This record gives sequence, structure tokens and C-alpha cells, in this order.
Amino acid sequence: MQSRSLAALLLAGDLACGPPAPECPPATAVDPARAQAVLATARSTRPGHGLDGGATICFGGHDRGSVLASGAVVIADSLDRPAAAARLIHLRLHVADGLHRFPTPGVACEAQMEAARAAEARAITAEIEACDELGCAEPPYSFAAAVLAAAPEARIDLVLARLRDEPAADGLGLMLRNYRARCEAAR
Repeated sequence: MQSRSLAALLLAGDLACGPPAPECPPATAVDPARAQAVLATARSTRPGHGLDGGATICFGGHDRGSVLASGAVVIADSLDRPAAAARLIHLRLHVADGLHRFPTPGVACEAQMEAARAAEARAITAEIEACDELGCAEPPYSFAAAVLAAAPEARIDLVLARLRDEPAADGLGLMLRNYRARCEAAR
């Protein structure tokens, strides 16, 4: 009887805690103190206001950052706190938009590509705006000044138009070609 009660308590505890947090990939690490500092900095901005703290944040890698299929966020060690916070906002928007699960089976690739471009435009705009608020040493994109010069309500459309051109600058063309390849491979 006592072993059944213990088993029931363990199961209830497992269910109450929910699924385990996603793990960090090799060559990255969890740094709780840094993650909390980056999250607090991100939340101090207009684009990061209300950002939840539920995601696993990993540090490492050579890219500025990415979001994994699990929803975990990887931010480059080389980014200082303001740049890391702006990147975190960008990546958490991808999770909110479901872009970390791209592609969606059974949906035409061109429709998915348009949704990906729109999600990227929102995330890029938020990252640029957050970097500006935080006084990042370097803008995250070469066209950041043009985005910031536009009226706030026109910024996302400006970035979306740029993404539709699939420019080589800032790795945007490569990023979009990778989205397309993933979508076509899933068909």
C-alpha cells in the first residue's frame, strides 16, 4: 500500500512539474545568472515588455543565435547583454509565431514562405528597435538605420519588402533559401 502511495505521489509530482525543460545542444551551456540578466534587460524594452521567462536559454555557438525545434533559444557567447537581449526578443517571437516548428506538413511551401517572411520581419524589427533602445554597440542589421528612420507603423512592412527581395546582405537570402529547402524537403 505504501509503495502505491509513493508511486502515486511521484507520478503526481511529475505531472505537476510538466515536461522537462529542453536541453542545450553540444558546445552550448546554461548560465542561469546570465540568462536572468539578459531576460531582465529584454523585458526593460518596449519590444520585450511582457516577455515570458519559460524558455531554456543556452549560450554558445558561432551564430548570433537561433531557436531550436524544442523552443530552446541559443545565444552566441560573443554578444554583450544589450545585443543578447535584443536577440532573445527576436528568437522568442519566433517561438510565439511557431516558426521553430517550420515547416508545417500539408501546407503549400509558398504560403509557408510568406508566413516565415512575415514572422522574420516582425522579429527583425523588434530586434532592431530593442537594440536601439538598449544602445547596442553595433546595429544587428546593416539596414537598421533605415528601419529606425521610418515611422514605427511602417517598419515591419519595410523589413518585409526587404525580405521579399532575398538580399545577400546580413545572411537574409541564405536564411530564406534554407527555409525554402526545408519546406521542399518536407513535401
